[in-house]
Amino acid sequence: MDKLKLSALIGAQPDGTFTINSIQVDSWGRTLRLDCAYALGSSEPEVRFTMVLDDCRELQWRVYAHLKHPEDQTLPMATLVNVRLGAQGHHKPLHLLTDFFGLTVNYGTLTVMVQPG
Repeated sequence: MDKLKLSALIGAQPDGTFTINSIQVDSWGRTLRLDCAYALGSSEPEVRFTMVLDDCRELQWRVYAHLKHPEDQTLPMATLVNVRLGAQGHHKPLHLLTDFFGLTVNYGTLTVMVQPG
């Protein structure tokens, strides 16, 4: 599990909770942008960051069924359960597992950008 590596990339202390707030798919899936947040605790400020996967060549989505009331059309943030960042240059895929979906991506580059805040 690479949660420790991901927390180091954003300059945060380990043992917090990662969430994915939205995903944007561009260029027919060649670029994925994941808007994320990291919270260490209720007294600490939340760190917002973006992960950009570029030159994606293969994507595998697994969507898990969660019953919702039909009138509730809100999209909740997905809590990151497990992550393996893989290796750039299409050497090893990134694997994400959340409480709503799983994603495997074979990618060229991964960029992590912390939003000022």
